[in-house]
Amino acid sequence: MRARWWSGLLVAAFFVGAGAGAGCTRGRTGVKGPAADGVRGLIVALRGDDPAPAYRLMSEQARQGVTYDQFVLAWKDSAAERRWQAQALEDGLRGDPDVGETASVGFGDGKVVHLRREGKAWRLDAALVARSRARSPREAIKVLADALERRDVASVLAILSARRRDGLARQVDGFFAGLSRHLAGEIELQGVDRAVLRWDDDGLQYRIVLVKEDGEWRVDDIHIREAPAAPDDGGDEESEDHEDRD
Repeated sequence: MRARWWSGLLVAAFFVGAGAGAGCTRGRTGVKGPAADGVRGLIVALRGDDPAPAYRLMSEQARQGVTYDQFVLAWKDSAAERRWQAQALEDGLRGDPDVGETASVGFGDGKVVHLRREGKAWRLDAALVARSRARSPREAIKVLADALERRDVASVLAILSARRRDGLARQVDGFFAGLSRHLAGEIELQGVDRAVLRWDDDGLQYRIVLVKEDGEWRVDDIHIREAPAAPDDGGDEESEDHEDRD
């Protein structure tokens, strides 16, 4: 399990760092060379015996999540996984020399233009004049479909009504705040491969369902619902008496 965790962390951290470096600002890119060069460096690191170069490939943010000593321990346990990962990356380079390298230009109003590398040139990944304003219900549906196709969460949120968008923001903020307060809360184990964390906050009930897959725990579902209203003692007793008589 440790090897799988390490492999995913290194490769994900590398590409997150590469993506950040590929961001465009004021018409210029921060990329010194194609991302493929970085991938080749990662392949060499994965096939080597020294964990130090591989650790240096990780972004500063990723290194904050794992110490070098932890990384070294995982490195020693992951020789087979590293070989597989290096081969997969090498095969990917053959199929796509540009490794799907992308960049983004952010504007002050929150809009983002996405670009994709094709050889030595950067090309727009979508029409420059995109459908950002829906003049009809049909256009709104098309904007939503385009955003989902691009996996563009920001654009999906932008097409939502202000009421729905603000409501989602409040739900996410409330969920995160509650989760932060209950990180050390009791987790109920249900058998050997299922667990649940529950808590109540501000009239809402939260439940995170976890399942065990391939030796690792993963979040399977998140439930948020209104807590049931406090029962009226007198009314409940009446109801219970009535049910007993039935």
